[in-house]
Amino acid sequence: MERLIAIRGATTIENDTKEEIEKACIELFNAIKNANSLDEDDIVSIQISSTQDIVSYYPATALRLSGCDKPLFSSLEPPIVGSLPKCIRFLVLAYTKTDPNHIYLKNAINLKKDLSK
Repeated sequence: MERLIAIRGATTIENDTKEEIEKACIELFNAIKNANSLDEDDIVSIQISSTQDIVSYYPATALRLSGCDKPLFSSLEPPIVGSLPKCIRFLVLAYTKTDPNHIYLKNAINLKKDLSK
């Protein structure tokens, strides 16, 4: 039976540039869709957060311009000492029949080893 699930994902960028942010957001979005066998119609919305050191381009704009037409909500991660720098996180709400496959790319791979497959 199909149910609403939340899929977590995160990635990092090396340099705070428009090009790297666009590439990272599209790569993470596609990895989440592929790992969870999602069609665009399965996705309800996406929450996006980024760390305070990402200021050159809006991650939601990168996702929107890549063709994603789902509702997007962005926020800023709190500045926590020792937190992972230059990190972009997604929370994708989608309908599926399977358990979520959470995706962590680049330096974000160590964030949630217990959730990442």
